[in-house]
Amino acid sequence: MAERARLVVRAAPVSQREFAERVGMDPTALSKSLRGSRRLADRELAAIARVGEVSVRYLRTGRGRPPAGAGGQGGAEARRRADAVDAEVRKEQILRATARLIARRGFHRVRVADIARACGTSTGTIHYHFPTKGDALRASLLHCADRLHRRLDAEFRDADGAAEKLRRLIDVQLITRDEDRDEWSVWVQSWNEAIVDPALREGQRAVYTRWRQTVLDLVRACQAEGMGAAADAEALTSRFTAMVDGLAIQVLAGTAEMSAPRMRELLLDAFEPHITLRVPGKVLR
Repeated sequence: MAERARLVVRAAPVSQREFAERVGMDPTALSKSLRGSRRLADRELAAIARVGEVSVRYLRTGRGRPPAGAGGQGGAEARRRADAVDAEVRKEQILRATARLIARRGFHRVRVADIARACGTSTGTIHYHFPTKGDALRASLLHCADRLHRRLDAEFRDADGAAEKLRRLIDVQLITRDEDRDEWSVWVQSWNEAIVDPALREGQRAVYTRWRQTVLDLVRACQAEGMGAAADAEALTSRFTAMVDGLAIQVLAGTAEMSAPRMRELLLDAFEPHITLRVPGKVLR
């Protein structure tokens, strides 16, 4: 049944990712189902039949009309496209699993075999995407950084002015969920490894430069709006980013007097006296 479902998906005139969206499935879940490592639920099977324009009977038994375009040049092109998207989905799955394992077990306690097991694949597949464990750490750091900046972009979209964006940036940096703890753990561990492995420093520097530039741009935007125009924007940015890093490490390590709410209070005052983020009479997010 998995092979027939795979044929239906490959014959469709859309990518595997788009097909997954149309049937209401997570792309990774669909990929697992097409490989036979995950059983398709009845509703998922019905949705695949509907989108792929075949019968449920065909998917279950192979009897009936096969998907249109499954053969010939068009079908071959669809298969090549589907394979490419499947590889993209697989890489994303590996990235998520690697970041989670490194965050929760520690870089040196994670083996390639552990990543493969978490993804339901072989060590060869992991090595295909990331030849060394150092490559996996670098990719995990970039994965977490990209996720952070996507969240910031979403938060900034409807923010009213640069000061409000700085407030929201502070909230995004707080460790209040497992996902936040995982991202910070990967970040801190990549620092540790870069200290002893120069090969990791360039990637570390690029990620940090991107993050610091985001803060610097917001500080300068505040100055353009009349706040702290005479202040040294570079110095304010350096002080703030150093505070974020140090406070987050304290929260991660469980330092008794440091908590996410306390971290937030300290960061709200990080730009004083030049930029005031507290609004009298207003409860901040």
